[in-house]
Amino acid sequence: MGKKPYKAKKVKLDKKFSMAAYTLTLAAAVVARTVQLQNNVNFATGKYIDPSPAKNYALWVLIIGFILISAIMIMGQSRDKAIKSCILINPMRLRSERLAKKVSPVAAAVMILMAGLTAFDIILDLSDVAGKNAKISTEDNPVFAFAGIPTLTWIIYVCAIITIITFVSTASNILKGDGVTKGNCVFLMFFPIWKLLEIFSMFSENQLVGVYSEKVYIMLTAMTSSMFFIYAARVFAGFEKKSTRIFMCIFGYAASIFAAVSVLPRYISYFTLSYYEREGMSAPETSDVGIAVVTIAIVAVFWSTYVYRVMPKLNLTGKRRWMKTTIAVRNMQSIEDE
Repeated sequence: MGKKPYKAKKVKLDKKFSMAAYTLTLAAAVVARTVQLQNNVNFATGKYIDPSPAKNYALWVLIIGFILISAIMIMGQSRDKAIKSCILINPMRLRSERLAKKVSPVAAAVMILMAGLTAFDIILDLSDVAGKNAKISTEDNPVFAFAGIPTLTWIIYVCAIITIITFVSTASNILKGDGVTKGNCVFLMFFPIWKLLEIFSMFSENQLVGVYSEKVYIMLTAMTSSMFFIYAARVFAGFEKKSTRIFMCIFGYAASIFAAVSVLPRYISYFTLSYYEREGMSAPETSDVGIAVVTIAIVAVFWSTYVYRVMPKLNLTGKRRWMKTTIAVRNMQSIEDE
């Protein structure tokens, strides 16, 4: 009698279930933050009307959600699966050079969107400054269109522009089938530089007026997204350690949630609050919308890119060995090489 076909053990807790925890946390946190903005925030100061922790519903949702996501990612499993004569290799176990080529075209499209939204933010800022300078400029006392922009802000713009070019280049490589290259990983480091300089600028301009300021969510988005791209660059460049992929996914989830909680409730407030009720509310950062989407689009590569490997049959008539003649040539050209 032949050997019974191998049956893979059922995984009680798969790491991919973290995507469900992420979805629930994001939806609940956005709702809680929207209620918070409409009922418990003084937009003139940026602080809560009632600062008691019991009224900070969004904070509790985020704490519970991040504990759940982290627990699944740390304690969950990522096993390969066996289906008849095929093995499905879990993406969490793929080598970095193969994983980099498995990033979907959807992620490429989102990167282009992120690049466009970032460029829009820069153009909007420069147009606003140019408009104000045009009003005070005269023939006798002309004012340069971009006068008054600090040196630090120009450095931030340069880093943002390099990031835009990097996203477009990375998206192009993904669409061509080359995946995320090591060169892309090098220039992705300009993203955390850009965001960390923005945080420094916020502190230098005293925009973080208190613990309960809405600016805190902007800062948390910048911090978590910076950590995500640092880990992502290490993963796709092949310089990862044992837990690098886990931390990459956790920070990706966190960045997406913080970005959504930062911008979506404020967009909702434009339609649910009158101008006088939301007067003083800072405009949502358009580029943060891109962060909310691009981070989760890259994390999704770990849950949707199983690689099929065909197993050769055993010759049980004599000595147990792998048969060379039963494997068709087309099976030798495994999907691994894609």
